Amino acid sequence: MEKVNRFIVKFSRFLQFLTIIAMALLGICLSVVLFIELFDLSTQLFTLNLSNIYFKILDDVIIFFLFFEFVAMIISALKHNGHISVNFLMSLGVTALLRGLIATHGEPVEIVLYALAILLLIIGMVILNRFIK
Repeated sequence: MEKVNRFIVKFSRFLQFLTIIAMALLGICLSVVLFIELFDLSTQLFTLNLSNIYFKILDDVIIFFLFFEFVAMIISALKHNGHISVNFLMSLGVTALLRGLIATHGEPVEIVLYALAILLLIIGMVILNRFIK
């Protein structure tokens, strides 16, 4: 039985090592995509034809920050040996919903749903910080 337990411990460490390597590779790929988005955004901003592309630029800025948050999440996970705090994930959810709220472009039902989801996440964060920690 002791041999099985040692094998299980070694196998779980190996899987954790593979997970950390996969997250590091994902972080590298997302960093490359982040810089590609930054380059595309800068070329759009410095073009002379700025008429009727405000929403396109806004969407590209939102996509840029989405990739930026994914990279921040992977950095946080790598710093904590593959673990991410629930509070960090909830704050990422709030910022993602805020970006979605900015990008809705005037759909009333969608705006209310985004606002309710943000409110629920913030209430959940307050409950988590006040009563569970």
